[in-house]
Amino acid sequence: MKKSLSGNTWSGSSWDGKSVYTKKTQEDDGSGKLYTITADFRKYPCIEDSIADHSAYLLGAKNGSKLRYDGLKGCKDYKKAVQIIKDGGYATSTTYVSKLCSIIERWNLTQYDKAEAPAAVKWYRVRKSWSDAASQKGAYKVLANAKKCADANPGYSVFDDAGKVVYAGRAAVKTPFLVRVDISDLNIRTGAGTNYSRTGQYTGKGIFTILEVKSGQGSDAGWGRLKSGAGWISLDYTTRI
Repeated sequence: MKKSLSGNTWSGSSWDGKSVYTKKTQEDDGSGKLYTITADFRKYPCIEDSIADHSAYLLGAKNGSKLRYDGLKGCKDYKKAVQIIKDGGYATSTTYVSKLCSIIERWNLTQYDKAEAPAAVKWYRVRKSWSDAASQKGAYKVLANAKKCADANPGYSVFDDAGKVVYAGRAAVKTPFLVRVDISDLNIRTGAGTNYSRTGQYTGKGIFTILEVKSGQGSDAGWGRLKSGAGWISLDYTTRI
C-alpha cells in the first residue's frame, strides 16, 4: 500500500511507520486515461505483516468519524464487496470493479468461500522488542521454529500477535570479551559464517579479544569479530575467559 492513504487512520497497523520503498505506478484520471507518478509505498519485514495491514485498512480505515468502506465487513457478495471498495476510493481505475470480478469468476475463486470463517492463524514474530518492527527476523506459525530463530539471534525474543513475549531467547552477548584458542588451525573468515570466504590465515593458539558476536552458518555458539581486524572466528572452538 502507499505510505499515505488520503489521510486515513486505522488501528491494528503492522507497519513500523517509517520503512518505505519508492516506485513508479499508474493512476487513472477518471476517464480511463492513465498517467504515471512516483510514490512511496509501505515496506514490511514479511508478507504476513503486509497482508495484515491491508486487511486492517479495508476493515478499519476512517475518513473523519465514518468508516471509509462501511458495509465491507461481513459482506458475502463479492460483487457488492468490490463495489464498496471502489466507491470508498481504494482504486482510481475506472475498470477496477469489472476487472476484479472477472478474475474472481475466471478462476472460480468463490469455491474457497467458507460458511464460517476459519480460525485466525496465530503468528509468532521474532524481534528485539515488540515496538522495533524493523528488527524482525521472521514470522512463524509454529512456535518451535520461532524459538529456534530467536536462539540463533542473541537479544531476540518471540512475541504473539498481541505483542506479549512468549519466549525469551538468549541474552545479547556483552562485548568486548576475551577468549582462549587451544588449536593452531582455527580459520579466520571475512564474515560471520562458513558461507564467507577464508582469509587464508589462522589464529594460532593464544588469547584474543572479541568485539562483536553474530549468529551465522556453521557455528552453534556464534561468530566473533577479532579486535585485530583480521576477521571472524567460530566461537565453537574457543573458551571464554
